[in-house]
Amino acid sequence: MGFWSGVWEGVKTFGSTVARVAKTAWDIATGPSAKSTYDDLEKIIDKYDSRRSRELQVIDSPNFLSQSAGNALTAKVNEHEDKIEILNKELNYARKFMAIQNEFSRLRNSAELIDRGMANIKIHASSLSTHFQNMRNINGLTDDVNALRGGLKHIMRTFNHNMNVLGANSESTQLRKIEGVDVELRDGAVSLVAAFDAFDKTRELLSEEIHTLSKIASAHSKDILNLKKHAADLDDDLGRNIMKFIDAKIIPVISNAKKGGVVLQEEIDHLPAAARDESGRIIFEDGRLKIRDDNDD
Repeated sequence: MGFWSGVWEGVKTFGSTVARVAKTAWDIATGPSAKSTYDDLEKIIDKYDSRRSRELQVIDSPNFLSQSAGNALTAKVNEHEDKIEILNKELNYARKFMAIQNEFSRLRNSAELIDRGMANIKIHASSLSTHFQNMRNINGLTDDVNALRGGLKHIMRTFNHNMNVLGANSESTQLRKIEGVDVELRDGAVSLVAAFDAFDKTRELLSEEIHTLSKIASAHSKDILNLKKHAADLDDDLGRNIMKFIDAKIIPVISNAKKGGVVLQEEIDHLPAAARDESGRIIFEDGRLKIRDDNDD
C-alpha cells in the first residue's frame, strides 16, 4: 500500500501513460473489424456453394425403361453404380462442407464479441483520458480560486484596517467596513476525490474489458485452426481459397486484437489503483489517499 497526500500531486505523473492507453486503444479499435472479414469469407463460400448446387442438379437417376434390349441392362446398372458412387462422394463432401459452415458460424459469433470488446475498450480509454483532463482542470480551477480567495481576504483585511483607522461604523461617519462576506473554504460540488474515483472506476472497467478481449481473441486464434483443418479436408479450390483468406485477412485482425490487448494491459498496470473498502469507497488514512501496489490482492 502507498499513500498520497494530494490527489493531483499523485496522479499527474501518469499523464503520459493515460495518453498512450488512449492512443493504443484507438489504433486497435479503428482497424478492420473481425466480423466484416467473416462476412467477406461468407460471400466466397456462398458463391461456391451455389455453383456446386447447380452442378449437382444434372446428376439424375438412370432411365431403365428407355433401353429395350437386354444387353443394355448391364450398361445401365453400371451407370447406376457410377452415379451412386458420385452421390456417395457428394454426401461425404456435404458432411465436410457442413462442418465448415458450423465452425464458420461459431467463429463469426466470436468475431462479433471481439468487435464489441474493441469498441468498449475505445470508449473506456476515451473516458479515462477525459477523467484525467477533468482532474487537471479541477486542480487548476482550485488553485485559481484559492489564489483569488487569498487575495480577496488580504484586500478585505487591509480595507477594514483602514476603515477602523478612519472610524468606520461609528455614528459620526458613514464609512462602513466589509462584513458578512464568507470567503472560507467549503466542501462543494467540484471535488478532485470524486473525479479520481470516476477515473479509477473507469480504469478498472477498462482493465476488465482488456482481459475479456484477450481471452476471447486467444481462444479464437486456436479455434480458427479447426476451420483451416476442415477447409483442407475439402481438398479442392474452395478449401484452398478459405485457407488463403484466413491467413491473409482474418488472422492479422485477430492477432492485432491479441497484441493490442497485451500492450494495453501492460500500460494499465502502470496506472494507480485506489484502495477501497468492502462497500467500494476510497480509503483515506490520516487525510491521505490509500493506493494499492502490485503486491496487494
